[in-house]
This record gives sequence, C-alpha cells and structure tokens, in this order.
Amino acid sequence: MPARTPCPIAPSAAERMRLKLKRTTYGHKAEHRPRVRAQVVRHAAHGRSRACVAREAGLRVDAVRR
Repeated sequence: MPARTPCPIAPSAAERMRLKLKRTTYGHKAEHRPRVRAQVVRHAAHGRSRACVAREAGLRVDAVRR
C-alpha cells in the first residue's frame, strides 16, 4: 500500500491577514508606526473598546479612533 502524501492546507485570507498582523506586531524589524497600528488593529479585532486599546497601545483615544 503506497504511503499517503499529506495534502497541504492553505490558510484562508483572514488567517493570512491575522498572521501578517501578528508578525508586524511582534517583529523587531518593523518600523514603529506600522507596529503600533498593527497592535491597534489586533486589539480592535478582539472586540476591545477604544479606551482599552488606547491604554494598551499607549496612545490617546483620539489616535485610536482614526
């Protein structure tokens, strides 16, 4: 009986975006502004309020609102 080769599972578009944001958020080579923006997007995607996101990212609520 021949061995079965594993079928590669391609991540969905949402999963690819999530992974890209995670790499940007935690990457050491990313510039500061894109890193902070990725943090804000990830917190917002988890359903956190603007005040909570601002506190976590060290920003003002006005900056998070944009």
